[in-house]
Amino acid sequence: MATVDVGVDALREAAAGEWLSWTRMADFDGTAPPILVGGEGPYVFEAGGTRLLDAMSGLFTTQIGYSHGSELGEAAKRQLESFGFYPNWAATSPAPVELTRRVTGLAAENLTRAFFTSGGSEAVESAMKLVRQHWLGRGEPLRRKIVARRGAYHGCTLGALSLTGIPAARAPFEPLLGDVRHAENTDRRNYRHAVTDEEWTDAAVAAIERTIIAEGAHTVAAVVVEPVQNAGGCLAPPPGYGARLRELCDRHGLLLWCDEVITGFGRLGAWFGSDRLGFDADMITFAKGVTSGQAPLGGVLFTDAVAAPLLDQRSVYAHGFTFGGHPLSCAVALANLDIMERLDVLGNVRRLEDTLGRLLDEVAASSPLVVEARGHGFFRALELRDAAALPGARDAIRKEGVIVRLDDRVNPCLAISPPLICTEEQLEEAAAGITAGLQRAAAG
Repeated sequence: MATVDVGVDALREAAAGEWLSWTRMADFDGTAPPILVGGEGPYVFEAGGTRLLDAMSGLFTTQIGYSHGSELGEAAKRQLESFGFYPNWAATSPAPVELTRRVTGLAAENLTRAFFTSGGSEAVESAMKLVRQHWLGRGEPLRRKIVARRGAYHGCTLGALSLTGIPAARAPFEPLLGDVRHAENTDRRNYRHAVTDEEWTDAAVAAIERTIIAEGAHTVAAVVVEPVQNAGGCLAPPPGYGARLRELCDRHGLLLWCDEVITGFGRLGAWFGSDRLGFDADMITFAKGVTSGQAPLGGVLFTDAVAAPLLDQRSVYAHGFTFGGHPLSCAVALANLDIMERLDVLGNVRRLEDTLGRLLDEVAASSPLVVEARGHGFFRALELRDAAALPGARDAIRKEGVIVRLDDRVNPCLAISPPLICTEEQLEEAAAGITAGLQRAAAG
């Protein structure tokens, strides 16, 4: 177990000054937030010694858990000793070159280009700009609109937030970019007239097409979707949705963009969820799992066809970040991918995804608070009947030794996405803790 060599009281006193991401800081007025000081396997340790099973993978991120710091640290040390940093502006270095080869080799054959960022929102922002420049280069400047889906979250920069289809997330920062339209997502309850899965697929694809036609296809540049939508509670697509969306984009001459910041790098039992679910994307945005969160990194994968207008016209992609393709982050990513392959985490997800689904179905059936369990791979959610029950349920589950995430942005859900290394016994442990916590919450 790795720990920080600072006294607990000193940590708690210092923590009062740190403003946390996506946190209602009034909850910690006069007290300290939880302070995590180490980890091992799928577990993290709080200051004071409490062990918690991290059933959120540190926000869908720590695919390999918490036992590989030494190996990743050695990779970082070697990189710093050989070449610490130089911006990838008209130059590059071995680590980003090798990571490009590696990630394009893991992706679909047509995704041959990689642009690196420091995280997911930057990746989405970069893809938006690349889409815009692609169509300008093609001589079709009217193609500026992007069709996204209601309830989807795509990031917190102003461009990425414009794609986000969550009114409460957008409201404090409006007006946002005007060239985004939102169509219905794949929540089956949006299509109550659909009796069969085929009718559900037809209706969900038709919802996207109606939006394209209403805007005029000649003004639409791309459709962006998560292979499984996070906000709303792991909304998986109906059978054949990916292939049908590909056909729809081809028919109207649009780019199909899959945002895989969460679903990439094993979360759905494949390197990219879009491959497993048949989307055949022109572009993929990624982050989180590429380094298992051990260094900041994200990026965009895209095809030669997307790149062609900029190459043909010798245009500059007028975009970039000082730390894009940072050699240290790329070296950590390469070491993380080595570990993922050695541990066969994709195979582990495929072997145990039905087990996790069954366990969470049993949790749902045992609690009057829960509507249902949903999800795919190691990407799951429990939808609760009442958003008011979420904080108490999350806190009660934590007292039972399991970390889950409260998500009330669309449907009231508890998000559950354990590290991809989890054993069957650890999944059972997580399910038992969630069951006990929900019982405690239901009892008041």
